[in-house]
Amino acid sequence: MSDYIVLVHGDLLTKERIESIQASRQIEETPKRRTQYVLPLMGLFHFKMACADAFWKIWILPKEGRLDCNSLWQHIGILRAAESNKFNGKPGFHRVHDIIHQDLQALILDCWRVEVKSQNSSWNSLNEFAASNPTWGLIVKMSEDIVKKFVATTESVEAQCAKSMADRDICFENQTLRNRDELLYVDLSLAMNEGDVGRVEASFLPWINIFKAVGKHKYAAHTMRFMYYMRSVYPEDLKKIIRQNWLCNPTGQRKGFRAIDWLVERINWYLKVFHAGSGPTRTIKRVINESPLIEIY
Repeated sequence: MSDYIVLVHGDLLTKERIESIQASRQIEETPKRRTQYVLPLMGLFHFKMACADAFWKIWILPKEGRLDCNSLWQHIGILRAAESNKFNGKPGFHRVHDIIHQDLQALILDCWRVEVKSQNSSWNSLNEFAASNPTWGLIVKMSEDIVKKFVATTESVEAQCAKSMADRDICFENQTLRNRDELLYVDLSLAMNEGDVGRVEASFLPWINIFKAVGKHKYAAHTMRFMYYMRSVYPEDLKKIIRQNWLCNPTGQRKGFRAIDWLVERINWYLKVFHAGSGPTRTIKRVINESPLIEIY
């Protein structure tokens, strides 16, 4: 096994258990006995779920943040009126994932509405702007202006904090911060769907800071160490292997890339729920018999 590696994709607990086994077997003589060939990777699906949970802890969970008339909680009451109470507790990954995308789409459209009006006072709506057949260069310029005006950066936050409270617009500051965090999450989702592992790696550093802010110190530490290993420890050939096997495209369609640990969870669902049988047929033997068929499928 000295010439081979086995990549293991999973959640943080899986990674910790494998590293614990390897630490306890460091005294062994051969790489095989030290389980040196096993390389636990940070599963991107579980990483994305951790990002969604961190976002929920910042922008939905604190009751003080709900007082803002433009808070995400107020938007949830509009976008998901029937499910707003479910966001009080643990809403689950899919609800948070969907609400981030829906809220960001509405916010970006509103940013475009404001920017269009500032460019030309005769454009009273986005439809009028579209009817004017704007050039691609103008669209790119306006997009860059929107990011500069409505997305928080370190420099803009420091500049606002240097002002007196009487001169600050707290609602606008909070909105620019939320725009930034939602863009970070949506960019991560799009990068994973498109198989762009470079963009995925580039997103690690801001998420490490967010994890620390919400108390996810284990995720922050593991992400930081993995980022360091990918930059300074692993040989180039191993880096290439990891990047080429971090995501897969089960359907072969455009934007159809999925994390390997997502595929593992999907197979587990087919095994344990969908094809597990019911009543007297729900046995371990049946699960074992079904497993190769599901893997082929």
